[in-house]
Amino acid sequence: MELQDKLDGFRANFEADIHRNTVLDNEANRVKSAGFEEHALKAGQRAPNFELRDFAGKQVSLAQLSADGPLALIFYRGLW
Repeated sequence: MELQDKLDGFRANFEADIHRNTVLDNEANRVKSAGFEEHALKAGQRAPNFELRDFAGKQVSLAQLSADGPLALIFYRGLW
């Protein structure tokens, strides 16, 4: 691969990252200005029970998952 091809690829990825970050920043600002942040759970607060499908499509609840002890919830943000 030629150096110019590598540089062109690097530049394209860099510009895509700038666009992606701008979109995410705009969405974060929109959520904050809408007041959703003040209703969000704070660190250490208990989440209300809820049900979702797991990776295999099985319905599971927070109560079921936490029956054996504490657990951590991870929220992924993405552009999919």
